[in-house]
Amino acid sequence: MQQKDKPARRDLGRLMTPFLEAGDRFLFFLIALLLLGTALLIIGYALFVFITEAGDNFALAVVLLINDLLLALIVLEVLSTVRSYLATGVTSLRIFLYVGIISAIRRILAIGAQTAVGETAGETNFAELLLDLAVNSGVVLVLALALYLLSLALPRFDPPRVAKAKEEAEEAGAPTFR
Repeated sequence: MQQKDKPARRDLGRLMTPFLEAGDRFLFFLIALLLLGTALLIIGYALFVFITEAGDNFALAVVLLINDLLLALIVLEVLSTVRSYLATGVTSLRIFLYVGIISAIRRILAIGAQTAVGETAGETNFAELLLDLAVNSGVVLVLALALYLLSLALPRFDPPRVAKAKEEAEEAGAPTFR
């Protein structure tokens, strides 16, 4: 009886796979559109804040603009991951390392802006900010090192190359895995 159930499950899996893949692609496409809209809103907001705040404190307005633009860049990097997945069916670790580096740099800039406008009240708060700055600087260095090591160790696993190899394997009739 178990022997008969296994082929039935495989047939159900084969029937459901195209629907699940189509749903997967649709949701990724929807997420990509939402990410693009979010990036545009962040950029618009950043420009609005810069224009309205530049007259009062230009240095702070520039730091806030850079901070918001880096946030938009993070969203665009995530969008790039989604686009890459939609185009090739695979993702890359590199993009997540870039996002981590950009996020840590954003925090470093926020700390710089906080100290520039004098929001540090007391030595304890200043020491905490210095620790935060050191940790985020260390994160940038570690992620940059990881990015470098990844480029040395895995150049052949670049998503476009993987997608091309997958296409060639499918054309040759070889079984592929998702």
